[in-house]
Amino acid sequence: MQSTTSNDPQGVSPEGARTTSLHALAIVARHHGLHLSVEQMRRDYAVEAGEPNTRLLMKIAEDSGLTVRSSKLSWKHLSRLGKALPLLLRLRDGSTMVLVSFRKDGDTPAAMLQDPLSPDQACIAVDEIRLASVWDGDAIFVKRRYRVTDEERPFGFAWLIGQILREKKIFRDVGISALVLSLFALIPPLVFMVILDRVLVHQRLSTLYVLVAGIGFMLVFDTLFGFLRRHLVALGTAKVDARISTYIFDKMIGLPIDFFERTPTGVISYRLNEVWRIRGFLTGQLFGTLLDSLTLVVLIPAMFVLSAPLAFMVLGVASIMFLVVAIYIGPLARAYGKVVEAETRKGAFMIEVLHGMRTVKSLALEGRKRLDWDVRVAEAVRANTAMQFLSNQPQTILQPLEKGIYAGTLAVGAYLAIGEGAIVNGGTLVAFSMIASRATQPFVQIAALLQQFQEVRGAVAQVGKVVNQESEQGLGRQGVRPVIKGDISFSEVRFRYPGAQNPALDNTTFGIKAGQVIGIMGRSGSGKTTVTRLLQGLHQNYDGLIKIDGVDLREIDLNHLRSNLGVVLQDNFLFNGTIRENIMAAKRSASLEEVMRAARLAGAEEFIERLPRGYETVIEEGSSNLSGGQRQRIAIARALLVDPAVLILDEATSALDPDSEAIINNNLTRIAQGRTMIVISHRLASLVNCDQIIVMERGKLYDMGKHDELLQRCDVYRHLWFQQNRHLSPGSTHDRAPLTSAANS
Repeated sequence: MQSTTSNDPQGVSPEGARTTSLHALAIVARHHGLHLSVEQMRRDYAVEAGEPNTRLLMKIAEDSGLTVRSSKLSWKHLSRLGKALPLLLRLRDGSTMVLVSFRKDGDTPAAMLQDPLSPDQACIAVDEIRLASVWDGDAIFVKRRYRVTDEERPFGFAWLIGQILREKKIFRDVGISALVLSLFALIPPLVFMVILDRVLVHQRLSTLYVLVAGIGFMLVFDTLFGFLRRHLVALGTAKVDARISTYIFDKMIGLPIDFFERTPTGVISYRLNEVWRIRGFLTGQLFGTLLDSLTLVVLIPAMFVLSAPLAFMVLGVASIMFLVVAIYIGPLARAYGKVVEAETRKGAFMIEVLHGMRTVKSLALEGRKRLDWDVRVAEAVRANTAMQFLSNQPQTILQPLEKGIYAGTLAVGAYLAIGEGAIVNGGTLVAFSMIASRATQPFVQIAALLQQFQEVRGAVAQVGKVVNQESEQGLGRQGVRPVIKGDISFSEVRFRYPGAQNPALDNTTFGIKAGQVIGIMGRSGSGKTTVTRLLQGLHQNYDGLIKIDGVDLREIDLNHLRSNLGVVLQDNFLFNGTIRENIMAAKRSASLEEVMRAARLAGAEEFIERLPRGYETVIEEGSSNLSGGQRQRIAIARALLVDPAVLILDEATSALDPDSEAIINNNLTRIAQGRTMIVISHRLASLVNCDQIIVMERGKLYDMGKHDELLQRCDVYRHLWFQQNRHLSPGSTHDRAPLTSAANS
């Protein structure tokens, strides 16, 4: 009943063609007005081969703007679904079919199923017996989500509380166990009261035996409920931790490149790490205080039952404690703000030194950096010390009040017990003192909580400065996914970097035909690299029109766009892991043969095979165990593995040694076959054989043509050509170099 023919308009690999579940989800999503790319889902969720399980399939749907619910259905249920269709039927073998409708006409009712892999996606009629032979009743209901999800709300206390409330069942059980424990908290004081007022006075051993048995029974249940509470808190905290971590990373990685370029890495790292202060407050201090405060529901009424005057005295002292804390809230908030500023500067400086350690060593800057570090440490120490001194003041005031509750209860209670018309018994006094001491703890915790709240409020603001930034436009939204061939056009494009005085591109207009090799040259700051950055969708706030194969760049889904672009920069970043893992970073499902083919095309195979572990050689942090040429060839192989329709080489060979550059250049003709290639370079000899060369000057298109044409009519090109080739006499246009790549400004 399952077709094996692939008709994927996204152009998935053979492994992807067998993934019926993703194709079926795309069909149902399209019914609800969402266009999902099967290839993009496979890439984002590492579905390398086979069928994803139901949990992963539901997560993909949820992340894509759908609401899903799994259910167990029977044949009778299928006939009554009506507007709930279409839905997904998970078959016994793990594959998925789309239930489009249910036909009741005729003698035999039939479910109309759509095979997501069939070429025409036609429906087939299946009766009950045939469906039961492959289906156990597993189904997934799918509908469009229009409400704002927790992940779409701005980061703040409301969002954080919402994450905790999503585990309301767990924390409800924790609350119940805490309430039961508070009832147990009454037993010891009451036992003391009975022993003093009944057992000792009347010398009844039988009553004592009953009390001892009751205490033993209470201890067993108190231990069990305490274990249950701690177990549930750990479980709920772990789930909240995972959700917050995922949210923070998703938000951070979806920010535009402008944010990372204008914000120091140390500042971003410090701000994001503040989320753990917040999490510790919510699931630790706050949650623990709320649970302990539940005991007040039992303890306060018990105090009034035992002695109303003493209960009013305890509550009066507690009110004074709250007043003291309220007075210090404002000053503590300001002091914490200074701590944050100092710690941020210190953290940013540390990250900067770590990233620039090679420069520090080569210029012997250790002494200077130590002095700069000492200054920042001193600022942080002063700010922290000032805050500690300030927070010590309310603690000093609260400590005698806390102890005064217990001592005052004994003193006033003793007076009431021995005074004329005694209204308190000795046992009652002891019981009340024990309960008052137990009831004081939540009051003290609440007072301390108000102080900690100011720190956490500052931490929330710090995290919010990162995650509440506007996400990259077009990333994750349902844009169009055309088949990209490489036809590119810029029409009156004008762009200025944030904070810059002059535009990086100024009314730039040109066209590139699919399959051409285009060179871009110009002086530093002329806008060469900006052209490619706009082409990658890294900046969206430009004027004018950029089209790829006739489609406005702003309307193309960014993930789809970038998966069809290969980019090799002058300085490429390699991730920790093996060489094979780095080459297949953008295509996790690639086979070793595909990885080797890309490496061979990039000229990397010859050095990889000489390494002790070949493709399984682990790349150290910072790629310190590879030369510059080796890193570049791995980066080129990584870009070629996905067979991009457009390949951008941005000064990719300008920093290489002659041997490494020659190896890469020898393969460039083969690399350029079947794709549009944009080569940016200062060295004009590498652009001689390009189909067209674009000359940029101060953000404008100065000229465009072949090497011979530009040498005749373009003064900027001619000046740079003879400046770089002084051995050639003016007018000579020979001695052409083979096509190479290099790039950037």
